[in-house]
Amino acid sequence: MNKQDNRIQQKEFSEFIHAIGSEIEQAQVKLISAANVQMLLHYWKLGHFILFNQKRLGWGGKVIDKISKAIRDKYPEKKGYSPRNLIYMCQFAKQYPLSIINQLIVVDKELETPTIPKVLSVAKGLNEYEITQQAVAQIQIANSEDNIITQEPLAQFTNIQETLVTITQQPIAQNAF
Repeated sequence: MNKQDNRIQQKEFSEFIHAIGSEIEQAQVKLISAANVQMLLHYWKLGHFILFNQKRLGWGGKVIDKISKAIRDKYPEKKGYSPRNLIYMCQFAKQYPLSIINQLIVVDKELETPTIPKVLSVAKGLNEYEITQQAVAQIQIANSEDNIITQEPLAQFTNIQETLVTITQQPIAQNAF
């Protein structure tokens, strides 16, 4: 084997290792992204589950403190379930209704093989969704003496089980809390 052949083999080997390295990096990014998606989905589901039960069972706002304490007592090693974080989860769930989550699922599938036209089309479609901060309270003026301040409804559900199955695309038994 001469030096020329050895250099060619070294170059091919180096390119091979570079390709493997690229694959490793892409796999790591995909793993991190998948973990982040699952974490956000967990927060969204937990927020909706709390809102659903507040509405269904008539729970007040103080139940969040009880839920937080119960989680800390039962799972002391789990972090991130403070009353403040649970409130954030509820706000997150309220801000992103099922219709927006469904659209994001469609977009994700559409962009599995991204092209510039696909990305532009998807971006245009997503821009049609208005994702904004909702007002905490709305003032309804009955007359100048009586201003009624009403709280926006916590959540609107038709069926929590259908909602969870739609979002996760898994049978409800795998989503049980």
